[in-house]
Amino acid sequence: MYTLEAILAQKATLHDAAAGFSNVRLIPLHEDICIIPMAGGLLQELENRYQGGTKVTRPESQQFSASLFHPIFERLIVGVDQFARHLSHKGLVAYVEATFIGGYGGHATMLWEYGERLEPPGDNINTVLKQLGVVCGRGLDEFETVGLKSYKSTKQWLEAWDGQHCE
Repeated sequence: MYTLEAILAQKATLHDAAAGFSNVRLIPLHEDICIIPMAGGLLQELENRYQGGTKVTRPESQQFSASLFHPIFERLIVGVDQFARHLSHKGLVAYVEATFIGGYGGHATMLWEYGERLEPPGDNINTVLKQLGVVCGRGLDEFETVGLKSYKSTKQWLEAWDGQHCE
């Protein structure tokens, strides 16, 4: 099983903008991309800050009420939307979801740039990574090139990088 709920962008886009959030884990990937796993305390912080209409019912187990934005999303809540808008003032920011079980599943993506959500949502993380400037490594796709296969879940990203940040 593979699950991911995260913000992705160029390091320069995210670095200063994420500084005012105490629960952000800004994790470096390859190709100068950083990932912010969207889980646990960060989701609660975003809901508290932005007072969204969708509530995180149990952040530790990633349970949410329905997404307000599009049926392809399971976890794109108001707080995440507002956070992505905030982060995107310096450039392109992506929110991605991926769930795969036994080879079946899919992706959902949304982009923001200069404080505006770009429509329509997408369904391919590789396409988003190309838009963020990722160039494939030899014999790899964009997903593999940046290292998104390193961990099998959003929670594992947080556990592996607990207390560490992108410099």
